[in-house]
Amino acid sequence: MKVDGTSMSLIGSIQAANRLKQVEKKTAVSETDRIAVSDKAQVFQALLQKAKEIPSVREERVQALTEQIERGEFKVNGQRIADKLFEAYQKD
Repeated sequence: MKVDGTSMSLIGSIQAANRLKQVEKKTAVSETDRIAVSDKAQVFQALLQKAKEIPSVREERVQALTEQIERGEFKVNGQRIADKLFEAYQKD
């Protein structure tokens, strides 16, 4: 028996058709399939969306500090910074 390229392409197309039928069977969705999301999940999703809307940079605070620096009114409180650093160190 002689095997040539034309007979191989026919076999490949038959195999591909069979694979396609198998995939269609696996992906068929029943009309009774449903997804139910709990109330807690819905509340969580709403809160997550609200959190995403909050800007990460407080522009009004940045503007106020910039103005204080330009006027020479901004004072660095070294003790407060040290206290915050020490407080953060103790938490870890």
